[in-house]
Amino acid sequence: MKILEERQSFLSNYEVEQHLKDIKRKYNWTFNEKDEEELQKDKRKNKKRFDACGVNLEVITRDVLAYLRNGPPSIIDTTSNFKELGIFLNQFELMKVEKLQIINTLPRSMVILYSLVEECDQRFSEEICESIIEKIDQLFPLEETEEAEDQDQEEAEDEDQEDGQDDDNME
Repeated sequence: MKILEERQSFLSNYEVEQHLKDIKRKYNWTFNEKDEEELQKDKRKNKKRFDACGVNLEVITRDVLAYLRNGPPSIIDTTSNFKELGIFLNQFELMKVEKLQIINTLPRSMVILYSLVEECDQRFSEEICESIIEKIDQLFPLEETEEAEDQDQEEAEDEDQEDGQDDDNME
């Protein structure tokens, strides 16, 4: 096998998920009862399950889709929001890999953003970093339960820090 073009572009988790969903639809694979119901509602006459491409592809597709369903890309609901985030990130001097990581992780805090972007504090002002996080929150709002969990974690961390300071004062 000869590689013609080495790493021409990167794919985000969202794009991989969309591609695998297309493959699943093309071959009429059903991975759960919901898929089975959708296939029954389909008006196409060719409802045969296609197995000629191999069971391995079907298993890999099923497993990768299951993994991606539980990650941040599952929050991305429309292609227009995905594109809008990409266009927004293009206005900053970010490397392709950094944009990809931001899209794949959808950071909700400065700490996570700083871990994704190399030398973020030196390259960008705090306002720019906050605008990136605000744009992500605007396009892909978290459900109430997830926000409450994040706040609970932050409060627990604050209490731990206060406890650590109290212990230092006692010495």
